[in-house]
Amino acid sequence: MIQLNNTSNSGSLSCDVLVVGAGVLGLWVARHAALAGAKVIICEKREVGAGASGGFLGALMPHMPDGGWQPKKQMQYEALCDLPEVVASLESDTGGDCGFRRCGRLVPMTHHKMPENAERRVSGAAQFWLDTAGKQAFVYENIGVSDVKDDGWMTPAIASFGATYDDFSARINPRSYLAALKTFAEEHCQLIEGAEIVDLNPGEKFVILADDSKIHAERTVVTSGYEAYPMLQPLMGAMNEGKSIGKGVKGQAVLVQYDHDDTMPIVYHDRSYVVPHKGNIVAIGSTSQSDWSGKANEFDEDNMGFYKVAMELVPALADAPIIGKWAGVRPRNTLNGRGTDPFYEAVPGADGLYAVIGGFKITLGVGHEITRRLVASMLS
Repeated sequence: MIQLNNTSNSGSLSCDVLVVGAGVLGLWVARHAALAGAKVIICEKREVGAGASGGFLGALMPHMPDGGWQPKKQMQYEALCDLPEVVASLESDTGGDCGFRRCGRLVPMTHHKMPENAERRVSGAAQFWLDTAGKQAFVYENIGVSDVKDDGWMTPAIASFGATYDDFSARINPRSYLAALKTFAEEHCQLIEGAEIVDLNPGEKFVILADDSKIHAERTVVTSGYEAYPMLQPLMGAMNEGKSIGKGVKGQAVLVQYDHDDTMPIVYHDRSYVVPHKGNIVAIGSTSQSDWSGKANEFDEDNMGFYKVAMELVPALADAPIIGKWAGVRPRNTLNGRGTDPFYEAVPGADGLYAVIGGFKITLGVGHEITRRLVASMLS
């Protein structure tokens, strides 16, 4: 790995693919491109995982299988189906353990209309959660009040109208996942931390760094999360009728120490996620704060409603000590009515420039797939 806080010696660097940003998306672009035989340089403004990828939560939850089956839902479904094999390959290449488990998801029903909604999702899962032979691969279940288990995890007291459970949801340890991707990048690419790119020079085949040095690249891929928006706005604003192409939404999470046998599901209620991880830790989050006044990575002690909900949801965690706190800003795309869809395309009118910006709250689960599609197209 190259570490540059002063990048004055980088002017002679050149590559086939330059990746801007070393979060999960940037590192996946690098992995796919390197495996395809490209010479890859990764430039990270701070350090690997400094942005939204470096949190605690790691909940990999599919879009609900009702309300219309869209291409975004199909893409996410395929990505989550493939993830165990993808992670196993990464772990084999690097010796890492990404902490992946198909743990399932349990959601209490607290309103009388929720069982009716659940039945639609049961039918949707039977129709859309299929294997390659067309048979149902994963289930979505509507659990009656009397069948909600009192097993020391989610309290039945909160499930006034029963609960739902799906066996498709999963979890991954974001920091272990990043560590494995970083190991691959260090072995197969040039990873430069502390190198800020300030000018993309679209079409000119080089970028300019903060110290005015250059890196020459046949293709440049911007993957720097919400910080990519001001860099790409002048080039992509026309795609969105001149409006902003995206914004940053701040999230927070905590990590608690809790002895468990790692067999429990994710529990979700009222925007609070409780995610059991290996090593007797549990991640709890998160918030969605649009007005964060420049305090991107500053944890707000007054904004912990998610933690209070989690204590009501899983009372067993009430005495679990908090061992870590995280705050960061996630990208939320607003391109062409895409809402929260990921963006992974060539930048229009900018030869050799591409962008990969994750979908809101789903990036960890789809990152390997959207980058695979982009790199395949880019190098074809």
